[in-house]
Amino acid sequence: MKKIILLYNLNRHQFDYETEFDSEYTIDSIYNSLKDNYKIIKVEADKEFKWIKKVNDLTPDLIFNICEGYNGPARESVYAAILEQYKYNYSGPDSTNLLVCHNKYLSKNILKNDILVPFGYVIENKKEIFSIDIKHYPCIVKFNSEGSSLGMTSKSVVNNFQELEEQVNSLFNQYNKNVLIEEYIDGKDISMIYVEGLGALGPCEVKCDSMFYDYEMKSEKDDTVEIATMDGNYKKLKEIVSLIAKKLDIKGYAKLDFRIKGNKFYLIEVNAQVSFHPEGEFITCAKKDGYTFDEIINHIVNHAIKKGFKENSVGWRE
Repeated sequence: MKKIILLYNLNRHQFDYETEFDSEYTIDSIYNSLKDNYKIIKVEADKEFKWIKKVNDLTPDLIFNICEGYNGPARESVYAAILEQYKYNYSGPDSTNLLVCHNKYLSKNILKNDILVPFGYVIENKKEIFSIDIKHYPCIVKFNSEGSSLGMTSKSVVNNFQELEEQVNSLFNQYNKNVLIEEYIDGKDISMIYVEGLGALGPCEVKCDSMFYDYEMKSEKDDTVEIATMDGNYKKLKEIVSLIAKKLDIKGYAKLDFRIKGNKFYLIEVNAQVSFHPEGEFITCAKKDGYTFDEIINHIVNHAIKKGFKENSVGWRE
């Protein structure tokens, strides 16, 4: 029986950075899905990196990597990069995918000649807002390299320069992270997924009592959010997802968030590292195309074992 390490960060609800981390419910669900076919060992990726010795001592056949990281724009890619140094086979996106996709501005600029993306800027400090040319409002203000809508509230959508300056100052004063300012697309929030070996799956719709799927909805009010499959085959959208996966050379899987405005699909972001919460967007998109939680988790593992040690992506293909 092959030995698999489930490598994760646990959300103990103590710090903001844990919002992206997985709950015990999600971790246990993955474990239970795989335990009959593999020897599964849970290893928490602690902040002190003691987990590296644990992994080396266990000599696994595969590492199911769902780590998010603690700090910085490269935090998701750290774990994959370390596993690559030790030449471990692991599931999911590689270090290049994780680095490129975690940078919203970079990934959308790579794709902007092929698909619809919101027009935007990235700033590194508060003063830079005086040197950018905002052509029209409303705009949305958010972190360039964060997940779970950290820092996003109803004030994130701004309608004039004064509101923009206030929101930018608020984010830099509280977090001091690079900020993305882009046109606000007024439409419906939907998600698609890409799974290597299966292709584009979904979509699902995020229904919540907010202008967009903000931080409060993803944390304090997550029990009020409905994530539901959508009727129809969405052939055009699946073609867009397949194109994105090819252009970014995605390994393993990814979740892609869009806004529908009329009959147009605007890419909001590509999430290389995903949440496998059984009722979350990734699994709901898989269910749209007839796959159960157990089937999608086992496919990801089986596919990764079959492929073996990753051939690193280049991050962008013509």
